[in-house]
Amino acid sequence: MSIQVSINGDDRDLETNANEPLLTALRRAGLYSVKHGCETGDCGACAVLLDGVLVNSCTLLARQADGRRIETLEGLAPELPGQRGELHPLQRAFIETGAIQCGYCSPAQMLAAKSLLERQPDPTEDEVRDALAGVLCRCTGYVRPVEAVLRAAAVLRGEEVPPPPMPPTVNTFDRLYEPPDTPEELAPGDPSGGHDGATDIQTLTQTPVMVVAPPQTKVVNKAEAKVDAVKLAKGRAVFTDDMELPGMLYGALLTSPHAHARILDIDASAAERLPGVHAVLTYKNTARVMYASGGQSYPQPPPFDQVSLDNKVRHFGDRVAVVAAETTEIALAALRLIEVDYEVLPAVLDPEAAMQPGAPVIHDEPDAIDIHDAARNLVHHLHADYGDVEAGFAAADYVFEGEYRTHQVQQASIEPHVCITWWDEDDRLVVRTSTQVPFHVRRIIAPLVGLPIRRIRVVKPRIGGGFGGKQEMLLEDLCAHLTVVTGRPVRMEYTREQEFASARSRHPEIMRYKTGVRKDGTLTAMELRMVADCGAYGTHGLTVPTVSGFRGLTTYKADALKWDCLVAYTNKPTPGAYRGYGAPQALFALELHMEEIAEAIGWDPVEFKRLNWVKEGDELVLARAMGEGR
Repeated sequence: MSIQVSINGDDRDLETNANEPLLTALRRAGLYSVKHGCETGDCGACAVLLDGVLVNSCTLLARQADGRRIETLEGLAPELPGQRGELHPLQRAFIETGAIQCGYCSPAQMLAAKSLLERQPDPTEDEVRDALAGVLCRCTGYVRPVEAVLRAAAVLRGEEVPPPPMPPTVNTFDRLYEPPDTPEELAPGDPSGGHDGATDIQTLTQTPVMVVAPPQTKVVNKAEAKVDAVKLAKGRAVFTDDMELPGMLYGALLTSPHAHARILDIDASAAERLPGVHAVLTYKNTARVMYASGGQSYPQPPPFDQVSLDNKVRHFGDRVAVVAAETTEIALAALRLIEVDYEVLPAVLDPEAAMQPGAPVIHDEPDAIDIHDAARNLVHHLHADYGDVEAGFAAADYVFEGEYRTHQVQQASIEPHVCITWWDEDDRLVVRTSTQVPFHVRRIIAPLVGLPIRRIRVVKPRIGGGFGGKQEMLLEDLCAHLTVVTGRPVRMEYTREQEFASARSRHPEIMRYKTGVRKDGTLTAMELRMVADCGAYGTHGLTVPTVSGFRGLTTYKADALKWDCLVAYTNKPTPGAYRGYGAPQALFALELHMEEIAEAIGWDPVEFKRLNWVKEGDELVLARAMGEGR
């Protein structure tokens, strides 16, 4: 069916179907400032103005917009062909105040602000916060966006505003400079590297030369606008999914409804026969190559306990099958036709229970590599010490013990994990993905798809928030498998539900402190015993708990230190990297423990901590025991 709409003042005919969201239709029309974040109307990243009213385009059918007026960020300051155009006061204010961080939610924030300022030209801070509340932002904390809206409102009222925190530069505003996309765009004398036609000749010399930087290039201790601020403020295509390739297929992932089960059989024949389906992959037709999904320094920390598609699922949301089809709707329909015969197994969700005799064995496969004790669900047993803690406890006037627990938390970046793969003109597999670790993805994916690294190119555009959750290879191998099998470009994206069940999160940890204290407040010994829950797979299970142990025992000085950590498998979604990488768990427990000690011995908590803080020049003795430092 066809609908007639006005988009940013232009009358357009859009082809759609009865069930297509307006979000999908707009993005297909090239309006990439409208972002996908949740498909349920919760995040607000897809917001547009419909007849002047802010609406979530992911929950509005395209056909409901027939005959109506739509505004997106692209229309906030329209450009003429071949011209960069001016900035709207809102766009300028968002740049000047540093309100744009990842930029994924910024288009919706500016549209929400535009809607507010048209109704209320002189809003209060509370009114601005209320207007922005429907657009979730994981980066800014809303402080700078609120400042930006208030600043833009003053400009629109014709008032004088103070100099901006992020001062305009010639590159940012006066010429509306944006990093060129191709060498051909570099004009002679362009500050980004253009040449005036002369040949550069470098003369080699043994004489040291001190290069004095021009004052305008010195940026340390100066507030600077982001180098790509203009592009982000205009909603230009910069994120992984902001492209459409000819012949694109769409992938969809079938995940486990069980926490622990063996797949006795999969019948995908009905899905394969569905018109528009080009591939259905399961453990039956996918190479079994062990890997670890965490994007960490090479050599990869063990264990290697994952394969692309397995005949056993170990948590709700684990991979079962993947489909590539002509449309997302066909791919989802194909998933519903796949018949899976599960043998449901007992599940264990508590890490301490998982290590007890008789607990269900989560990794019983014989080809997993470097699991410490698979029969006990023990991924790692980590230990480090310095001095004699037992002697330290004996010498203490007081000994305090405390147990502290942290729970599993999802990074919840507004941009979901998304990946597009295709073969380029040089017969290389191109992986365009929302990752924080492109080089690790390239290394990890190569053996899984059976290609040498030199034939794989990973492209990492700007990401819409990561917070550690994209320090992982999650969708890339599945998307690549589908491209290898079909020879076509393939796009895959996690749903918001899959972000919680199939992506990564923060490691839950149990931390038990025992600390000896003298009457003068100094520490004789500290012991930290930890149990870390690494979920169904061991990715980051060595490094995150190690950071917890290090940070949990090196902030305060004690005569003796001891750390012991058991890292256990459970039938829960797998944790991974998250901001702080193990430090927040430990510092929460440590600081609370120190405050409890201070209260018990009658000290002011700040003075007690100040007395025992490590000082400049103190040796971090536990670092060497953990293999860090010299």
